[in-house]
Amino acid sequence: MKTALKAALAATAGGGLLLGGAGSLAYWTDDEELQPETDLVSGTLDLGAPTCGDWLLDDASTFTPATDRIVPGDSLTRTCQFLITGVGDHLEAALSADLATAQDSALEDELTVSAAYEIDTDATDDDTNETSVDPEAGPVAFTDADNGSYLRATVSVAFAFGTEDNDSNGGVTATLDDIVVTATQTDSH
Repeated sequence: MKTALKAALAATAGGGLLLGGAGSLAYWTDDEELQPETDLVSGTLDLGAPTCGDWLLDDASTFTPATDRIVPGDSLTRTCQFLITGVGDHLEAALSADLATAQDSALEDELTVSAAYEIDTDATDDDTNETSVDPEAGPVAFTDADNGSYLRATVSVAFAFGTEDNDSNGGVTATLDDIVVTATQTDSH
């Protein structure tokens, strides 16, 4: 009986060793670096500093903000040109123009800002190689294919004539230099 017990214990111990060894089986691995190493560089979206013409009153006369005064029913326009730097595969951008809200005045509350845009391959406004851009027609105004072209934004500021409102009467000021033209990348994927 002792022999049978010893044999059973030996078999159990041997099985335990085999099972314990199964949890620590050897295996091999290998890894390699991708060659050559890859440097990624981001693209660029920049409108550049604007070059702007004079403010023009709705009758096409020059409007000088320091001396002239706007009244309900007037509309002012100003055309500014930006050099587009749009570098990057699949780069697309939308455009908007807004009157900044840093200054809050009764006159500013009455003004409506809008803009018309065109992309031009050269800096001259000569109706050659110019493409109108309508932000309402879709979100994409320009792409990386327009890199080195010019964005011409004609900004309009309207002081609507309408219901009686004397809040903006009497020399109230709004700062028109705070109009911001923004190019915002859109997701092309």
